[in-house]
Amino acid sequence: MSTGRPLRTRERVFVRIAVVFVLLVALGGGMGLAAEGFEGRTALRDGPVGALAPTDRDCGKESCSWIGTFTSADGTVTERDVDLRDDVDVSRGEAMPGAIDGVRLAEDTGTAYTADYGWRAPIAKGATLAVVGLAIATGLILMLRRRRAAVSP
Repeated sequence: MSTGRPLRTRERVFVRIAVVFVLLVALGGGMGLAAEGFEGRTALRDGPVGALAPTDRDCGKESCSWIGTFTSADGTVTERDVDLRDDVDVSRGEAMPGAIDGVRLAEDTGTAYTADYGWRAPIAKGATLAVVGLAIATGLILMLRRRRAAVSP
């Protein structure tokens, strides 16, 4: 039973490149998202607690995040240019607070997390992206095999 015309060499190369591209984007993006979630969980569990004094904001398309200087509660850890991750959306016009207390620092990453940071969502999104990418790549590989089998006697 034929599943359509056989793929030419150029088309097979294109499909193989597409498979590699999908895998790189899906697995790379998925692992990046999951890593952020795990980093946040670790920081909330083990990171030094302190306050972040915002000095600037980093704005994307929809919201902003605070950037500032983290100082631990006991004064032993101070780090500049720390990016704050939390579940509160910051608007472009929002006034800069004096300090944000109860922040935990992920050491050596320049990122701090508030207690309300939802670390589960990035892990779930990362896993979903990786699974969808693997499914697409598997579908493309199966399509190649079916077309090749249709041509073989």
